[in-house]
This record gives sequence, C-alpha cells and structure tokens, in this order.
Amino acid sequence: MATENIYGENHTIKHILNQKMDFSLFDGSFEGRKADHIRLALEARMQAVGGSGLDQVQLVHEALPDLDFHEISLATRLFGRDLAAPMFVSSMTAGHAGSVNLNVTLARVAESRGWAMGVGSQRRQLFDHTADAEWLEVRKAAPKLILFGNIGLAQLIEASVDDIRRLADSLEAAAMIVHLNPLQECLQPEGTPHYRGGFKALERLVRELKLPVIVKETGCGFSQATLMRLNGLGLAAVDIGGYGGTHWGRIEGGRAGDNEKLKRTAETFRDWGIATTEGLVAAVALRPDYMVWASGGLRSGLDAAKTVAMGATLAGFAKPLIEAALGGEECLDQTMQALEYEFKTALFCTGAKDVAQLREMKAWR
Repeated sequence: MATENIYGENHTIKHILNQKMDFSLFDGSFEGRKADHIRLALEARMQAVGGSGLDQVQLVHEALPDLDFHEISLATRLFGRDLAAPMFVSSMTAGHAGSVNLNVTLARVAESRGWAMGVGSQRRQLFDHTADAEWLEVRKAAPKLILFGNIGLAQLIEASVDDIRRLADSLEAAAMIVHLNPLQECLQPEGTPHYRGGFKALERLVRELKLPVIVKETGCGFSQATLMRLNGLGLAAVDIGGYGGTHWGRIEGGRAGDNEKLKRTAETFRDWGIATTEGLVAAVALRPDYMVWASGGLRSGLDAAKTVAMGATLAGFAKPLIEAALGGEECLDQTMQALEYEFKTALFCTGAKDVAQLREMKAWR
C-alpha cells in the first residue's frame, strides 16, 4: 500500500507528525491526546537514556553449528494457536483520527507474517460505543490475526467485567491486556492516578472474564516484589514493558504546556524505571505460573533473541514498527522480515534450531 493511502484522503497522520510543537494544539481532548502520543513517541528525546540493558547481554557464539540455516524455525504456540515467530506487535495507538489506518496496516502485515498483535487502549469504548467501529475494521482486515485487547488498570477498577468482555468481543480477542502506567497517570494533564483496589480488580477479571489475562507495564518495568505479588493470581502472562524504549513520563512532560508543576516533575522522573533486562531476570528467576513476555526498548531481532534466551516466551516491538507502518504495508513487511532474519541468524550462530532450544541452552551472559 502506498504511503499516501495509509495517511488517508486528508493525510491526517502525516499532518499530525509534521505539526510543530505548538502547545496550543494540546486541547486536552481524548483524540488530541492520542495524536500527541504518536507524534512525541517518534522523537529521539522521548527515548529512555541508558537503554533496556540488552546491549549488555551477549549470546554465546557457536562457531560450528550442526545444522543448516534453512532448518531453523521461529514457530511457537500461544493460547493453542500457531505463531510463525515469538514476536508480537506491542500495544500502541487507538482512538484518534488516523489510528484506524495505522492499526489496519499493522494488523494486515502481522497476520500475513504470523505474528500476534496487541491493540492500543480501548478506554474510549467504555463511554463511546461508536469507537467499536475502529476495531471492527481492524478485525475485518485481518480475520485470522491473534489480537489482544487492552485496558488501563484505572479504568478496570471502575468498569464491570461485562464492560471488559464487550471490549474483548469487539476484537474477537484471544486475550485481554491490562496495562499499568502509574508514572504516566501522575504526569498526564488528563491522568487518572487512581489505583486503589487494582489488585482486587485484577483478581476479579481473571476469575470472571474466561479469557487469558495479561498484565503489562508501559515502559517503567517491574520489581521482583511486584512480580511475586502477581504470581498465583492466575494470569496468563506478564509483559515486562521495561525501561529502555519510549518513556511515557517524558512524553507527558512534552505535553504539559504551561503547567510548570507537571513539566518540572516530568523532568525529575525522566529516567525513572527498571530496565527490561533487570525485570526479565527477576521474573524468570521466580519460575512463575505465568508466561514472561519481554518488551521495552527492543530494536532488533537480536534483541528479541536475547530476551528469549533469557527465558521470555514472546518479544514485543513498538516504536520500530509504528515508524515502519507510517511508510506503508510494504515498508512494514520489510522491517518485520528483517527482524525475523536477525532472530534466525542469532539462532544459527548459537547452534539452536528453534526458540525452545535457544531458551533451554541458556546461551547468554
């Protein structure tokens, strides 16, 4: 698909990305907020300093692998279904002009390549049923895609399980993600930092939803203590969502406009978080009853291979994919092919024929 077709007749996304940082644009509306997030997330200054820790991880090189490259398989199973690779499109955007086109692009290519995909926040659907149309279009574009729904913990606390089930049904979702973003909620001008009762809300959802429930952070990671609290809850997975990629505290600071208190606080917390590798090591060491997924600053197929070698089941990508999706389906497909090839190269050069063997080998240091 050509770039101009993704942007749509009014070139909405292109217009958003080309806007100068004029704080009068930040009108506080739901749609305006989501558009701000895309524009800011692509800026280098919004990326965490110090990284995810993956640059400090090395896979052990095998100079004499006893296999041929064509034998290597990235295939894996998830929720009883086949994936072509242990990689997924991380939850990113929804609920604004242009997000439908972006999500359709992501969904089509993810389906064609056999990846799974998490959608952006479905919060808007809780109060605006017309928002269902976005996900109906995405599902229509990719009828066989493994999709994960997405709602914030603050919204989960206030919603009924029937409300969340409606969100999942609108996607024909294979699982529901509950995202945790306490720092972002504190710094967002429209934030809802209301987490009291969150653990009980998670317990209720796991018990009553009858779908796998995944908990993820959005870039600040998990401590060992929190990972231990989540063990035994019945979660299907915990997505580490660690420090190392796009930092939502920085983004909300970029949206603070004339609010000096929020701007100052965002600057103070610009490096807040637990690195992806630190959270991943802590989670795997627990041997939890949930799968461990890794996201937060992954930028290559080698990064994904490192997280799998360290014990992750799936590896999630966000920024590299949304950048590619803005260039069209062909650009996105090429990016995802490259990520797969890098992952396969890592397998070949460690002597692993598949992802299960890579994980079992513990060939990292």
